[in-house]
Amino acid sequence: MGFWHTGYIEFHEPTGLGVTYVPEKPVYACKHCEQRFDTMDALRRHRFEAHPSRRPELFVRGIELGTTPFRLSRTASPSDFVLERCTDAFVNDQRVPPKDVPARLASINRDKVRVELINEGARSVFELDISIAQERDLKGVEACFLELAKKKELTAKTVESFIEKCKPYTTAEAYYDSICQYLYGVMAKEKDASTSLPYEAYVDRFNQAASALQDYDRRLGRLVQALIAFHFNHFADAADFAPPGRLQRASKQFAAALKSASWKAIDRAEQHNDSVLEDLLTDFETLRILRWVEMPANELAGEIENISALIKRDELEYDRLKLTILLAEAAAAAGDMTLAKKTARSLINVPVAARWAERLSAAGLGK
Repeated sequence: MGFWHTGYIEFHEPTGLGVTYVPEKPVYACKHCEQRFDTMDALRRHRFEAHPSRRPELFVRGIELGTTPFRLSRTASPSDFVLERCTDAFVNDQRVPPKDVPARLASINRDKVRVELINEGARSVFELDISIAQERDLKGVEACFLELAKKKELTAKTVESFIEKCKPYTTAEAYYDSICQYLYGVMAKEKDASTSLPYEAYVDRFNQAASALQDYDRRLGRLVQALIAFHFNHFADAADFAPPGRLQRASKQFAAALKSASWKAIDRAEQHNDSVLEDLLTDFETLRILRWVEMPANELAGEIENISALIKRDELEYDRLKLTILLAEAAAAAGDMTLAKKTARSLINVPVAARWAERLSAAGLGK
């Protein structure tokens, strides 16, 4: 086992990006609340009942579009597009009967599309950037990524080399650009000397990558999305995106804890099928957090000093939530309930963590 020289992304010799990859069953998330559904119809019923709106709406593969342009990268079928509360429609300023809009959108391979939906009381405008990537180009980009990984070095120069090698794969330009945004984000986060990006730039780079990758159902793309979601503490999303392995287990662990469930050590028997790609892309700080999550209580109890040292860093932002939970649970495992309760109470006023903090403070044990 080695490490990328800069960015501290742990490296294992990759053998491929998952030729047997089977896309996960889609989960349809409501953008207005935390509820998640197995079918598009269930999401639509929920939206109509729980979040009524007069505005016309457009869904693409279960994603409710907003004002941000949506990139469509995979070949679509008419069933991928759903219009709600729409009596009139325009596609690129041309009137199209609402029932025909899905087929019209599915027929476009490369274009920037403006969709205007109208009803008696409201009007909505959506922008789609349709650029269907060819499979051979996607595979070409992933092969170039493996070449980058084998260098065991992440610097601005190696990323620039990756971009040059990807340029022949024109239909997958957005795909490799989004991977680069993530890698540049990692370098900014790790304060890599080879880039002029300031530390705080990583947030925008991560967000750009996540947004651009949302329509790519590829193992590499989904894993980058999972790592970004985990970093931003969107644990349910991270669990959905991540393949079976350490990242998925940790995401489920944090998600369960924040719903006031007890913190339980992950069974060692479950610690298998870790993805080579996952280890390759995980930055050093995230890797430390993942390893702490999987420790049994007696081992986690011995990490109080290390977790405390990391949590004192000023530039933590989103990792502070995860580290605070780990520190409190480690203290509880060590029998230091004074430290456990004090640490837990620091999150009492954080809405997403309030139930966990109250449980640990009241019960006195993180078990």
